Amino acid sequence: MLTLVLTAAVAALPAAADETFNYDPSEPMQFFSAGDGGNCNGCSWVAAEGTIQRDTPEVFRRFLAKGRAAIDIRFNSPGGDLTAAMRLGEMIREQGMHSSVGKTSGTLDADGTFINIVEGGWDSGHCAAACVLAFLGGVRRHAEGGELGLRQLLDPEPIKEPKGRPASESATEPVRAADQAMMGRLIDYVLRMDGSPRLLAVAASTRHQMRWLTRQEVVDLGIEISDKYSSPMTVEPFGIGGAYVEILNRSTFVSFRLRLYCRGDASTVHLTMIPNWKYDGQTFEPAMREIMQELQVFLVGDHGRRSFPLKLVALEPSPLGPQTTAQIVGATMTDLQAAKRIEILYDGIGNVNVGIAMGLEFDLAGDRRKIGIVARSCVK
Repeated sequence: MLTLVLTAAVAALPAAADETFNYDPSEPMQFFSAGDGGNCNGCSWVAAEGTIQRDTPEVFRRFLAKGRAAIDIRFNSPGGDLTAAMRLGEMIREQGMHSSVGKTSGTLDADGTFINIVEGGWDSGHCAAACVLAFLGGVRRHAEGGELGLRQLLDPEPIKEPKGRPASESATEPVRAADQAMMGRLIDYVLRMDGSPRLLAVAASTRHQMRWLTRQEVVDLGIEISDKYSSPMTVEPFGIGGAYVEILNRSTFVSFRLRLYCRGDASTVHLTMIPNWKYDGQTFEPAMREIMQELQVFLVGDHGRRSFPLKLVALEPSPLGPQTTAQIVGATMTDLQAAKRIEILYDGIGNVNVGIAMGLEFDLAGDRRKIGIVARSCVK
């Protein structure tokens, strides 16, 4: 069965001003504002220290209600409750925060809520098991090798049943149903947080010891979002007999599911863009309209760059979020198949919308023959 790790102990927080702060990670998770006194990006952050409990999301909500200046959250945690970790990650995503790993220590201010960092006041720390799920909530995420740890989410001990019952029947139907429901929630969460489902497979393959991820694994499993990244394309069915290729494009500023397909015939190319989290409709829709009206795209291949204007076709809600569809006017599926990359210039739009526009640049990574399959399966 799936293990939800709970810790019953209540943390005893330092009460006196200027008392040394060095939190025991086995205690329930608490949140503190922290900083080193500098005036720079990264000079202040939220310290998330301790074990994730069922009430940790509520503790975080109360922390946020007091007001915070930092956009970065730094984890030092051995893990904890899976459900609470996912809710915490969702709250971090809603706040637009950036995740990193590190143990914070120093001295507390008079009200015991701000950690003043002294020299050497933080080290690499660790974020393990359920903590990795909370870590995925970051809009931007960074971890070095050896900082993030995964272990099996399934209980290795068989469920105890009456003597004489066959081993093949040791797991009852309700338990199996609960296992499947939790795994479904985990997969849905990891996908919504732009991670790779292989992350769960790696966790499931690890039994008794923690599997500390290498730097390359952090990147390959979709945990790292510090630079722009385009996933290999996949072919998905669309409508009656149609298909599209889908690419997940991530950057520091925005993430999109990008879908390329033809409508009617291979000479009419459409690009659909769905952000991977909810945007304020009052800002997102005007930004997409401006981008579609002002920008052109470039198909970059071995023989240079060719430009094509964009034409807005639809801007509408979808189950995954606001969905924008544009025609790449004049481009054919053959043009796409010959291209290695799609690029956009930002000179024609306002600075506020540049971040979104950057999300529309992506590599046509993977087997580009898949575009040929889609070209033979245009949407009618």
